[in-house]
Amino acid sequence: MNRIAVFSLVWMLAANALGQQVSASLDRATTSVGESVTLSIVCTDFTPSSQPVMPSIPGLRIASAGTSRQFQFANGKRTSSYTLNYLVSPLKQGNYSISPIQVRLDTRLFRPKPLKLRVLPAGQRSKNDDGLSQYAFVRLLPGKTEAYVGEVIPLEIQLHYIDGVNVQLPELTADGFNVASFPKHKQSRMQKGNRIYQVLTFQTAATPLKAGELQLGPVKQSMVLRVRKRQSRRSPFNDPFDGFFDRYQQVSVDLEAEAQAITVKPLPSAGRPAGFNGAVGRYTMQAKASPLEVTVGDPVTVNIQLSGQGAIESLNLPKLNWPGFKSYEPSVTTKKDNPLGLLGTRAFEQVVIPESDTLTEVPRIDFPYFDPVAGQYRVLAKGPFPLKVHPGDKPVAPVVAGNTTGETETPEPPPQNDILTIKHHLGPLGQATPLLARPSYWLLQSIPLLLWLGALAWRRQANALASNPRLRRERQVAGRTRTSLAKLETLAEGGEAGRFHTELAEVLREQIGLRLDIPAEGITGDIVHSPAAHRQISEALRDEIRRLFTASDQASYAGSQTTGELKAHLDLLKKLIRALK
Repeated sequence: MNRIAVFSLVWMLAANALGQQVSASLDRATTSVGESVTLSIVCTDFTPSSQPVMPSIPGLRIASAGTSRQFQFANGKRTSSYTLNYLVSPLKQGNYSISPIQVRLDTRLFRPKPLKLRVLPAGQRSKNDDGLSQYAFVRLLPGKTEAYVGEVIPLEIQLHYIDGVNVQLPELTADGFNVASFPKHKQSRMQKGNRIYQVLTFQTAATPLKAGELQLGPVKQSMVLRVRKRQSRRSPFNDPFDGFFDRYQQVSVDLEAEAQAITVKPLPSAGRPAGFNGAVGRYTMQAKASPLEVTVGDPVTVNIQLSGQGAIESLNLPKLNWPGFKSYEPSVTTKKDNPLGLLGTRAFEQVVIPESDTLTEVPRIDFPYFDPVAGQYRVLAKGPFPLKVHPGDKPVAPVVAGNTTGETETPEPPPQNDILTIKHHLGPLGQATPLLARPSYWLLQSIPLLLWLGALAWRRQANALASNPRLRRERQVAGRTRTSLAKLETLAEGGEAGRFHTELAEVLREQIGLRLDIPAEGITGDIVHSPAAHRQISEALRDEIRRLFTASDQASYAGSQTTGELKAHLDLLKKLIRALK
């Protein structure tokens, strides 16, 4: 029994280790002396056991610039990323290789690929830098730099800007890749030095179509910046306030992020199973057939579901051309569990018709695919399914009911009188109440007035909300909070800890973002260390916020929790909501 427990523990640790990886990137590959760049080290699904070892490079000064953490739940699976930021300040021009970077997790050592940095003389800009890089820049961040043909590569494009409008979708050059469309972007904020940047994150996925050393990028993005300028000269004819007040101008810019090298490995030919049609990822399969007792010529429906991680929308089954069965084209539906379509389910419904009563089973269904994590082919199999087929009756020609001659009879309509009798006396009609004396008449006449007054009140309220973004946000947050609290009550009663803590963290971020007047996206427990939090939130309340974020993170890792523990976290959340108002 102890051996089984030890084996299970080792297996879980190995499975967890498969998702642990480290990547490093620069926000731009070219700069000049005196202009710092940001180096980001992203640790997926783990936190380093010690500070990363950064290289000592003559001509460069590397200093820590803070950390951040993000969590994501998808398809019942929790993933996390821990990011360490560094400022790289060039002291002299030249071409540099930033290596080796070493990140340690207990006894394991991660070494991301070397980073290339080109440093120009002070004041000189690259051909892609028109002097506005301090106001805006764009980054290309592939999820991995090594992949197999057909393996999905998550991809982020981050646009950083201080103040701007009319942001266009990024244009990505990706020769040799199939790139998905961009879903709705995410918005957050980031501080770099003494500047605060708005950050728009565009997520997509790139699938390599061929092997070799490929280039993903460059990325081009257009927008209009609002930049500050000062009056450089003064004369008696200039505006007397030009020298004292900042002026702004709108500048159209074309930003560019340099291409990233991706090493694409071919799928191995050894061990390739029969029927393999290019599926790459990690999948599970469910299948069933019904009914399993039929007559020759009766349909049997085969339902197959493929679930997992990969290019879900491109999954296809091998042809089910079974001897003794007539097959039809399957109907296909796809359910995505994330906006990029990298997680989800692909369902196939296929009708087959047995043509002989000697058939005894619906044959086995095989789905071969390549697992890029394990680096080998796998085959999922379901069935065979036992089948009983009865002999069929002789076919009967269809008969049209009620007519054996082929002639169509149309019944004659009943005779109708087309002239009505003229009444010489009005009867009760002559005693009807006059129209102006009826209450219903005046009620109908008042309806347009009531509608106009209602529209006027609605218009005034809409104008008030449009002119007061703060009020509009307060109402939106209040509505979402009421809905979320009711949902949290239900999740706590059901003991659904994972969904509970995801919803709880979202509500807490909304409340903090409203209090500090910052976007809610990306807020973590580290917000309590920000200057804005120190100004607007008391120390005791900041401690409570930190405690709730920490408790939620620990609970997410711990797994299941009792209903009492979940309700205790909910009570603390309600207390913080009241205090933050």
